[in-house]
Amino acid sequence: MVGCPTCGAALRFDIASQKMACDHCGNLFETQKLSDNSSRDDARSSQFDSYVYICPSCGAELLTTDKNDAVGFCQYCGGASMIYEKMRQEWKPDYIIPFKVTKEDCKKAYCKEVRRHPFVSRKYSKSDLIESFRGIYMPYWSYRAVMSGQFRVPAQSGRQHVSLNTYEIIHYDVVGNSNLALEGYSRDASINFDDDISDALAPYEYRQQMPFAPGYLSGFYAESGDVSAHEYDSAINLETKDDAVNILVNDNAVKSCCENLKITPNPDEVRAKVNIESAKRTLNPVWFMSYRNGKQITYATVNGQTGKVAADLPLSPLRILLFALGLSAAIFGIIALLMNVIPSIPSIKANGTLGLCLILMNAGMFYLQNSFNRTVSGKGGTRTRVATGGYTLSLIVCLFAFIGAITDGSYEKDRFFICIIPMMATAVIMLFAHFRQAAYTSLIKKMATDNTSVLRTRVITEAKSFLRKVVWLKLAMYLSIAIGAMIVYIDPAYNAVSYGACFVAAAELFGLALFHIHFQTNVAKRPLPQFNKKGARYDEN
Repeated sequence: MVGCPTCGAALRFDIASQKMACDHCGNLFETQKLSDNSSRDDARSSQFDSYVYICPSCGAELLTTDKNDAVGFCQYCGGASMIYEKMRQEWKPDYIIPFKVTKEDCKKAYCKEVRRHPFVSRKYSKSDLIESFRGIYMPYWSYRAVMSGQFRVPAQSGRQHVSLNTYEIIHYDVVGNSNLALEGYSRDASINFDDDISDALAPYEYRQQMPFAPGYLSGFYAESGDVSAHEYDSAINLETKDDAVNILVNDNAVKSCCENLKITPNPDEVRAKVNIESAKRTLNPVWFMSYRNGKQITYATVNGQTGKVAADLPLSPLRILLFALGLSAAIFGIIALLMNVIPSIPSIKANGTLGLCLILMNAGMFYLQNSFNRTVSGKGGTRTRVATGGYTLSLIVCLFAFIGAITDGSYEKDRFFICIIPMMATAVIMLFAHFRQAAYTSLIKKMATDNTSVLRTRVITEAKSFLRKVVWLKLAMYLSIAIGAMIVYIDPAYNAVSYGACFVAAAELFGLALFHIHFQTNVAKRPLPQFNKKGARYDEN
């Protein structure tokens, strides 16, 4: 605890003023100029007093500098209480990034993120839930690395015509000497803090970090680091090499000597010597909230410096169902309106309706699969999704062309050029998009789970299981599209055939949507953690 020099009351770090505030006398003090009880003893100047609380359910630990600050719930497993274990001397980190985002700003940023996802249940933004956001300083390693000595970067010439049917591309090694020092690389140093969350919250602005002082922790909590600085040596080495090579290839001297060459700085092919010069311990600010439901939990975090949000947001099946019903009602309402306004649409009642259903079913399969691929690929993952802009444009043109093809009008003689050709062309484009999407989806089946985070492993495992479950349903849907297209072409006399095919198509698409909703909801939730630390036991509630 840091006491007020004026009245002796406990001070807290005030985010707005970036100073230590006394609620008793109202004075403000510079954080760096205040001393705490532990730093008065020179022999212990590299340590500070902390009070350790441990969760009896999952084993997570939290530190506080105020012995009167009772820690209630556990933010990792949602346990109802954390038990005071002992007072402990903690090694002082080298630097700290103070909180810049207040709790109110944190709640606003999170609620804004929830509103961006209309299919997320509003229970995740209830006032009593978001009030549980807790300010925690998470331990990080901040690295400084140097790339020195000789480096080699592959390059190649342009394609040159040599003879009648012969072209050549000449490959080179660009060789030079470098002495680049790069810093600002960071990795979280807590086993408790999932890497996918820390990656999503990045980056932090390390130019705003301050020398550590225990006063910054007043009013907040902290975690003690339990990951070695050498754990990330290979990742930092590769990242440093990538950034250093990008700097070098954009250097004017390198550009001038490689004016007609294409430099391809693939980090795996670059030969250079990288040394990690230092690794400093830092504390970075995070607003943390959890929502527990049975044996699953979701996390919401906000970068305490920049306000960037990273949250697990499970979908609400009810919201999606209501949206689907509303969209279906709107589409078929438009069709009914066209039937009354344009009496020259004799076949839209059955056969035309089936055609529209097949086009929309095709679109629904594409968008659902694209959402699935986007979820699995994640940030920094293998690209497994297709851009939807061209597909959406093709879909709109195809719909209008089909409606034009089944209506009578003054353009009867030009129907083939005005409607049939655009409809067939866009159908081919949409089919090609499906093939590309299938190729990307096949990459998911080959994804390995070695050297990945627990969450990433679970997402990939769930994705592979999902693909095995829906393979027969999707084959049935493609068969339905083929049979439905034949029915539209034949135009049977009995409307019941067309309406029956419409019902089958709608039921299949609805079933596929349920599978996707179940997958998206599952991967947005995490299993209750178990850190296997002293005193931990599994909580069945």
